[in-house]
Amino acid sequence: MWGAAWLCGSDAPPAGPAAELLRHLGEAVEPAVAPLRPVIGRLSPLVSPALAAVAPAVRQAAATTNACLAGLEAWQLVLLTALATLLLGRLWRGLRRALRTLQDKGVKQVVAGTLLDLPGVRSQVQRKQEELRETIREDMRKKSAQSSAPAGLRQLPKKGAASNDVKRQLLYKQNDDCRFADGDSRVSGTVYMAGAVHKQLLNEAYQMFSITNPMHADVFPSVRKMEGEVVAMTASMLGGGPAGDPGVCGSMTSGGTESILTAVKASRDYMMATRGITEPDMVIAVSAHAAFIKAAEYFRIRLVRVPVGSDFRLSASAVARAIGPNTVLVAASAPGFPHGLVDHVADIAKVTRRRGIPLHVDCCLGGFVLPFARQLGYPIPSFDFSVHGVTSISVDTHKFGMAHKGTSVVLYRSPEIRKHQYTSITDWTGGLYISPGFAGSRSGALIATAWASMAHLGEEGYLQITDGMMKAAKQFIAGVQQIEGLEVVGAPEMTVVAFKASRAAAKKGLDIYKVNDLLSKQGWHLNALQRPAALHICITAAHSAGIIELLLRDLGEAVAAALQDPSAGGEGTAPLYGMAAVVPDRRIVAQFLTAYQDALLEGI
Repeated sequence: MWGAAWLCGSDAPPAGPAAELLRHLGEAVEPAVAPLRPVIGRLSPLVSPALAAVAPAVRQAAATTNACLAGLEAWQLVLLTALATLLLGRLWRGLRRALRTLQDKGVKQVVAGTLLDLPGVRSQVQRKQEELRETIREDMRKKSAQSSAPAGLRQLPKKGAASNDVKRQLLYKQNDDCRFADGDSRVSGTVYMAGAVHKQLLNEAYQMFSITNPMHADVFPSVRKMEGEVVAMTASMLGGGPAGDPGVCGSMTSGGTESILTAVKASRDYMMATRGITEPDMVIAVSAHAAFIKAAEYFRIRLVRVPVGSDFRLSASAVARAIGPNTVLVAASAPGFPHGLVDHVADIAKVTRRRGIPLHVDCCLGGFVLPFARQLGYPIPSFDFSVHGVTSISVDTHKFGMAHKGTSVVLYRSPEIRKHQYTSITDWTGGLYISPGFAGSRSGALIATAWASMAHLGEEGYLQITDGMMKAAKQFIAGVQQIEGLEVVGAPEMTVVAFKASRAAAKKGLDIYKVNDLLSKQGWHLNALQRPAALHICITAAHSAGIIELLLRDLGEAVAAALQDPSAGGEGTAPLYGMAAVVPDRRIVAQFLTAYQDALLEGI
């Protein structure tokens, strides 16, 4: 009690053998406490009555407890204390898990999930899920029946077919796929390269190195060297290399998802080694790529998803509020997949650098566009290793790098972080083993195509391609702005453009998903987005100015048709996205996706 009085300014000294110790302690903390005295003095009249009111109850509780425990032996008191501590610890952990679940999922989803877990309801949900699976299977069977390809193989044939027969069957199967002529793509993203000469070069490169495997570096030193050169060239584009930070390093992976997973794993283990963090969490925007959610699931990292601002970008202030003592990584996008917008990387980096937390920038889409768009004079914000605080970057060579599918690059500020992506095993009976990433064996042929693509195009080639794509994106943005009922989401920096129904059109009943269904009937394949409901197109070298003009014409007609007849469309993705928008428990939507994926893997 004397401590409280002293803090409030009392000069009454304590009595007893502890007086000298308390006096020295008081002198030590005096400089820190002095500024608080006026505040404590003002609070004292408010707090003292409350303390005085509860003091008798506390004394009575203490007396009752002492009376109950008076007959116990010392070992019994110790045992009771230990059991009580264990019980309270379990209660605390359970409460913390419940609070985290409530925070991560929200009240609506938790309540809905609890109701769906009731025994009577659960059986109905399972029955509906099985009906859904069969509906999806039947739909795929109908589509397969329309194919001209022979019946699929359901078991290994007794006798192998002649090579010409195999080629003929492959041609039949290929007829089911979309066709892509240069400049005539009706698909968002998907096909990024163009030019017959470039494609032929990559096909020849693949054939030359089709049996190589970088896992056996002593047998195939060529692909080992090409991987290092691809990494070095990519680093030099993004603030590394001789003209930037020479410490930037990395490795190749099979795609953007693996690059992101690799960076997350490396950052988690780096923070475990340097900070001792064993219950990690990761801060991402709701617009961050799904691969970060997959990484959190794989690596048991708690995911802290924060909303974007009114400009649809992740802000530094949102990151600062979300960071905690167990944060092992913050992720930003340049640009984000949904809306083609670059997060506020430079501002976010100031926050993460001050807190000593790794910052990953997802440049899977933008890595081979943004640097060249900047050279062409477009206003591109800082996003790469030139920003102090950025510790890793993922960038896809198989997208705008114009290489074959199956290659990407993950870069790090230093080898000190990169080494945590490795797996080294020293006590295996098969020998000493080290692997740079998740894969063991990899295709050296794909590494060769990435190297060939970058060597063939060079800086001038990428500048020329980027110029054409950026002009096509500006053409599309201007066209969307001329269509009554639509508006562009944000201000895209590159060639990913999202658009949605305007507020006025939405009030009139314009459903952007039904617009998408109408476009699908015309052969277009755009990406449907949610929160907000929107569509986007990723413009690549496979889109010409003419095809953009055709898309704008069909888009305008689809919007007009959907406004005139709200029941138009609705046969494709519209019902699914409509359901997803109103169902509070996301597990129901996940069950639909699971049923769909099951059917895909059955090869119907």
